Amino acid sequence: MLAKLRKVLPVGLMMAGLFFVPLCVRADTSFSPTEDGGNFGLGVELGDPGNWGITGKLWLDQENALQPAIKFNAGGPAILQLDYLWHSYFIHLNHGGLPFYIGLGANAILTDTLQFAGRIPVGISYIFDKKNFPVDIYFQLVPTLWINSSIVTLDLYPEIGAHIYL
Repeated sequence: MLAKLRKVLPVGLMMAGLFFVPLCVRADTSFSPTEDGGNFGLGVELGDPGNWGITGKLWLDQENALQPAIKFNAGGPAILQLDYLWHSYFIHLNHGGLPFYIGLGANAILTDTLQFAGRIPVGISYIFDKKNFPVDIYFQLVPTLWINSSIVTLDLYPEIGAHIYL
């Protein structure tokens, strides 16, 4: 199975690149969600699947972002995640933003049996707009449909995290 995975993984990564590279190229590099940060944030996420993970957020413009993550759990395999998020600023604050967001994404667990999942993150984020504090914090609920070779399961995962913008 591992040999088969070595053949399939490069093709899958190339296909994902063909889809996401045009999105990244169209990113508005002049947009930054915070006063002193850039359009890329790096941070930590807590919650299932996995116990914790390293997450990033690349803002394409004021409403659209990509959020990749690598999640880990005690002794288990790493879980790769990638979400496309659309933000709506329905609450405007004097010092910061509070966007609601919804997205579409996927999970992949690379073990002897490859596991995939489709996910729909729904959350709220607080983006600090203070000088020298380029940070956001977020909470999301993620309905996830796992597809294995013979089993399909639906789970709901809570996740909380933060990014610092570089």
